[in-house]
Amino acid sequence: MKLNKSNHIKDFITLLSKWGFSKQGLFNNSKGEWYLFSQIFLILLHLIPPYPKIEQVAYSINTFCIIIGLSISILGLFIVIKAFIDLGENLTPLPYPMNNSSLIKNNSYQNVRHPLYKGLLIISLGICIYSLSLIHLSLLISLAYILKIKALKEEENLKIKFPEYKRYIKEVPAIIKEIKYLDWRS
Repeated sequence: MKLNKSNHIKDFITLLSKWGFSKQGLFNNSKGEWYLFSQIFLILLHLIPPYPKIEQVAYSINTFCIIIGLSISILGLFIVIKAFIDLGENLTPLPYPMNNSSLIKNNSYQNVRHPLYKGLLIISLGICIYSLSLIHLSLLISLAYILKIKALKEEENLKIKFPEYKRYIKEVPAIIKEIKYLDWRS
């Protein structure tokens, strides 16, 4: 049993190394580790109870918000899953492409450059509507801020590794086309 557990730990460490994690990066954010940790922290904070708790909302409005919020979150989850699948072996949680990665511009990435981030924001919006919570609204805004910073860093690195990415940026919206803050094409 110990040997099997030891192999799993070694496999996990190998995967982290493949993605670009290092002890040094944890301390100096050399590969954008802090963006990832901030992103994970904000996502986990979505589990806290809503505040302020709205008790005077009519039952029909509350039910409507629950149904709409859940539907939006499920849509976001589908977008995230599809983007994960479409990235395949190119998936890395850090904003740096792996050494042997290829540029993905089809499927989920055909109409938006960062569909994973789009899906996460849609899930967050759904939770915000579901809970009718100001805290969750602030989490949505904070998550949008962190994901934009992470996406911009990722794009800097993708332009270096893949020269054709510059043209892709001009043609395809970043996260959400209709929101200028989330589509910084120029």
